[in-house]
Order: sequence, then structure tokens, then C-alpha cells
Amino acid sequence: MCETSSYEYYRMNIKRSFRNDLVRTIAFLLQDICKENDFFNKKNNELIEPFIGKIDDMSIEDFLNKCLLYSNAESSTFIIMLIYIDRLCEINGFIINSFNVYKIIFSSLLIAIKYHEDDLFNNKYYAKIFGIKIEELNILENYFCKIINYRLFIDDDVFKTYYNNLNSSIEICIGC
Repeated sequence: MCETSSYEYYRMNIKRSFRNDLVRTIAFLLQDICKENDFFNKKNNELIEPFIGKIDDMSIEDFLNKCLLYSNAESSTFIIMLIYIDRLCEINGFIINSFNVYKIIFSSLLIAIKYHEDDLFNNKYYAKIFGIKIEELNILENYFCKIINYRLFIDDDVFKTYYNNLNSSIEICIGC
């Protein structure tokens, strides 16, 4: 008998209605991180250079909702996106702030979609939807993967930890 990994179990059992609360919670967490880090110099090191600049002039929550709307990504893909962002932050001195968060979200979500989803759109679609050139999208995607040393695999225990922590945070953030 073939066992389903816990990662696949969570992937199949996360309700779509959970996505909106999940996106709101991730937005709240990222916005909180940006507020704290905005006191640092926006060019804190050369690693962030390609990520500087907004894609859209909207809140982080609105941007994540736009990502959700046009990608139709699963909730588990947004959790993977957050794991990838954390991996990026493990790089010595890498600081996420309001100057780079949008392109980091975009890059990490695109990579998570490609790694995790069965149905996906091509880069040309995403570039058009988010108003960036296909060449920039490709640079962001490649650069992000390079910085995280192509560590795209998510261990079941890591995924469960993030899922449980986010699930707990949702209850706190419902009134955000």
C-alpha cells in the first residue's frame, strides 16, 4: 500500500476557504516584518538589488490577493512561498522591507507554483498580469533560486510546522 505523505495530506485537505484567511495572515506577517525593517537602509546589501521596486502600488494584502486571483494557487503553495521567503532570509544580512517585498513575494510564489502545482501558466502570462517585462521575471526567478541554493524541496515536518504556526496565527489575525 502506498502511503500518502503528510505534506500531500495537508495539500489535499486544506480547504479553499482557508486561502483568504491564510493570505491575510501572510500579508499581516510580511507587513509587520517590513515595518520593522524599513528603518534599515533599503540597499542593505548587493543580494537584494534585483528585488528592489514595487510591482504594483497596492498593499501587501491586496498584492497577495491579486496573486491568488490570477494564479489560483492552492493554500499549500502560499505556505511553500513563505518557506522559500524564510530560506531567502537565512542569507546573512538579507532583509525584507517595503522596498523589496513585492518582487520577493512574486518570485517566491512563482517558484512555489512551478514546483508544487499541476496546472500553471507560463511566465509570459505572469509578466503581463503583473506588468513586468518577461526578461525581468526570468531574472528574478533565476536569481531567487540561486540565492536559496535551489533548495526547493520541502520536508514534511517543515511544512507541517509552517502550516500549524500559520493556522495558529490565523486565529490571532482574523481581526487584523
